[in-house]
Amino acid sequence: MLIGHILDERYRIIKTIGGGGMANVYLAEDLILHRKVAIKMLRIEFANDDEFIARFDREAQSATSLSHPNIVNIYDVGDEEHLLYMVMEYVEGMTLKEYIQRFGPIAVPEAISIMKQITAAINNAHEHNIVHRDIKPQNILMDKDGQIKVTDFGIAIAISSTALTQTNSILGSVHYLSPEQARGGMATKKSDIYSLGIVFFELLTGRLPFSGHSAVSIALKHLQTDTPSVKDFNPDIPQSVENIVLKATAKDPFHRFQTVKEMGQSLVEALNPNKMDEEKYTPPQEVGEETKAIPIITDIPQTNNLDDETIVHQTDKQTINITDDKKQTNKQQNKVSNKKKKKNPKKKRWRWIFTILTILLLSGIAALFIIPAIFQPKDVVIPDVTGYTYEEAIEELEKSNLQAEQEFTHSEDVEEGYVVKTNPNPGRTVKEESAVTVFVSEGKEKAKMDDYVGSDYGAVKEELEGKGYQEVRSYEKHSDKPVGEILNQIQPTPNSEVIPGETKVIFEISSGPEMVSLNNLKGMSEDEAKDYLNKNSLSMDKKKEHSDSVAKGEVIRHSPESGAKLKEGDSVEVYISSGPKEKPPISENITFTVPYSPSTKHQDEEDEEDDEKEIEQTVKIYIDDMEHKISDVFKEDKIKKDTEYTITLVIAPDSLGEYKVVRDGDIIIEKTVPYKEEGE
Repeated sequence: MLIGHILDERYRIIKTIGGGGMANVYLAEDLILHRKVAIKMLRIEFANDDEFIARFDREAQSATSLSHPNIVNIYDVGDEEHLLYMVMEYVEGMTLKEYIQRFGPIAVPEAISIMKQITAAINNAHEHNIVHRDIKPQNILMDKDGQIKVTDFGIAIAISSTALTQTNSILGSVHYLSPEQARGGMATKKSDIYSLGIVFFELLTGRLPFSGHSAVSIALKHLQTDTPSVKDFNPDIPQSVENIVLKATAKDPFHRFQTVKEMGQSLVEALNPNKMDEEKYTPPQEVGEETKAIPIITDIPQTNNLDDETIVHQTDKQTINITDDKKQTNKQQNKVSNKKKKKNPKKKRWRWIFTILTILLLSGIAALFIIPAIFQPKDVVIPDVTGYTYEEAIEELEKSNLQAEQEFTHSEDVEEGYVVKTNPNPGRTVKEESAVTVFVSEGKEKAKMDDYVGSDYGAVKEELEGKGYQEVRSYEKHSDKPVGEILNQIQPTPNSEVIPGETKVIFEISSGPEMVSLNNLKGMSEDEAKDYLNKNSLSMDKKKEHSDSVAKGEVIRHSPESGAKLKEGDSVEVYISSGPKEKPPISENITFTVPYSPSTKHQDEEDEEDDEKEIEQTVKIYIDDMEHKISDVFKEDKIKKDTEYTITLVIAPDSLGEYKVVRDGDIIIEKTVPYKEEGE
């Protein structure tokens, strides 16, 4: 599968991370949930193989029915162009096989910890009546934190199923194969226990218990040879730990642990001081067991890597006796007696002459007709090899004694690798040994995908649709680039060779900076407004303004107003109340008249002295304002007639001014003046 391909318009393939005989495994990104996943896809050669499709489907059904922290999660199952795939949890780490190869043998406490996790996973499967049937370190993953994840239920099967229980086929890696599977029997929960025992042996020793030159020789050892003692490799291993291996790998399933749960409990108690020195476990010996016949196992050729070898063979419950048969063949000699024939020495001359003439005549005829005909190429009809592979076409042309010359051509109709046409055309008559040009399809003509990053999506979409691309689509992402600019070319990658009519093109384009819908800031304190703007990557342009209705320090208004769409970095003018505006003092000019009115007492005294002499009156003016106190005399005067005065009061905001006029000790005027703003 092409790197960068978008599977089912959701999973972008990053790289290949593994594979086996049935499927390939890829690392991919889930474009919707933005997480890494592992995708297991059935190999293309098995797309039409019902048996492999059934195995793949069975794995999906088995795994999706399980939920356990030590079993790899299955997120999704689907198919694309008839290729089945599973989307699984991506475990970043290594297989247990790689871990053993790198760090084995594993210390006893750590090996027990690993086995407890594996048995917990298999016990969960058994509780759901699912037998794994292919337990081996290659199918066990370990993440960076040491957590175990069991995977690959590719040949797992529910016990209740009868679809495959009637076959005698054995499937499973031969190094971990139970004796009953090697005999051609059906795998059971006890078979999984045997495989777990082999895995435990490998953890403790760093090696496999049985090896051989072929899969069959290893399978026979599972049948006939007792499991080696782990203490032979490390004498410090407690007997209680070795007993778990020996009991799990007993040849007779009845002598093994009854359940995986029981095996797990033994692992928990293995390092208990009271159990570590227990006696070595020995399976009970059954009478006649040593004389049992061995079922037929078809030999399988040796492969380069027996660690991953899976054997398949059939058995019809036949048994064989191992004997050395010696066959002898008796050779009989036939004597042939040669009889000598006597020749007649009589010769007749005319017979010699006749023979010579006949030879000459026949030679002439041969020279004229037979010999040229023998060496003259025959006419043959060019066979129709359209739709053949090139190898098949060569074979067909050679049958007619014709020579093939290969040329390549693009074709919209003929699949890559198959013959499009020949020259001369089929049905033409040519001489033997003639050359026939065979045009082999390179598939549909491919085009080089340009790099469109930085270009305008609208223009690129129009261009690619004009070139016949199957589909052009985009995902939007906020950025500081102009709206519509292509940020990333997701599929296909630049400079890759593609078939336009079969290619979906996917771009990541800019939707411009991420916009913020401005909230209503009115009534917020200055700090609250500033904190909100900072969280949304906006800046505050602070303005101060007097307000009689909004408390000091709170937002009076802002620009732009609430609901406006802003991009990151935009500035908002925020008007903060500085309280009511301070009023200035006012100067109030007061004009009044003090009447002249001498008293009777004064009049009598004046008449006595001089009737014609005028009498003076004393006037005192008092002011209470910002600049004067009412207790102090502001102005004192002597009058002999009605006199007009003008005074100025300086009155503070929201306060009163006051003045008082006293004439000859009598108060004749006393008034207050309120503060009035301009215009009142």
